[in-house]
Amino acid sequence: MNSDSPHLEAVTECEKAAGRKFKKHLKNYQGMCSEHKGAVRVHRQRDAKEDCSLGEAVFVPDSDVHHILDSPVMLAISHAIEDLALEHGGGELISTFQDFKNFAPQKERYLELAEKLDSVRVWGSGEPPEGCRDIDFVYVDDPKVRKYWLVLYDNPECHAMLLCRQVNRALKYENKKFVGFYSFNPYLVQSIRWRFNLLSSGLAKVLTHWEQSFQFPSVTSQHLQDVA
Repeated sequence: MNSDSPHLEAVTECEKAAGRKFKKHLKNYQGMCSEHKGAVRVHRQRDAKEDCSLGEAVFVPDSDVHHILDSPVMLAISHAIEDLALEHGGGELISTFQDFKNFAPQKERYLELAEKLDSVRVWGSGEPPEGCRDIDFVYVDDPKVRKYWLVLYDNPECHAMLLCRQVNRALKYENKKFVGFYSFNPYLVQSIRWRFNLLSSGLAKVLTHWEQSFQFPSVTSQHLQDVA
């Protein structure tokens, strides 16, 4: 078992198929990340739960392994998952935008997703966009929830998600850094889908349970400087 992996390494044929299709779509967005380090693997220390070290920078991180990610790579992975959803059709897509004003550049893309999927749910704060009646906007104003970046697609035949948490205080998109991972594991995707939907209840205990269930490696300011 990989100590960095959120689940046991028992890869199903469903995961393998989703991974192959994901990588095909991801190639379309490599130009977005050509000037960035992209992703740096986080290695947990066996004797210190709150410490970590960093590996080499890569463009495409390994699935189910924690990495520090910059925003362009996050967006590339997100778009690849969205394209995977468009390819399959049906199922549900959940996506967070921190603030609904960030949704505007993706509006047409998400209207297309809403036409082909059973459900599209977009989380964010601020004023929900107009002219998107086929999209379910979930208002969330809790800063603890808004620091997460989630793009999750769940279909009986295909499961994929990217789950990350912002680890610096940057407000500009290009300066934000996240720690997280992506996965095609059906159990993990469905578990996070169910738990994340519960956050809309607004109960503090639900949020506390969420953060305890999906803890991310600690990242120091020096680590972030190394990735910059």
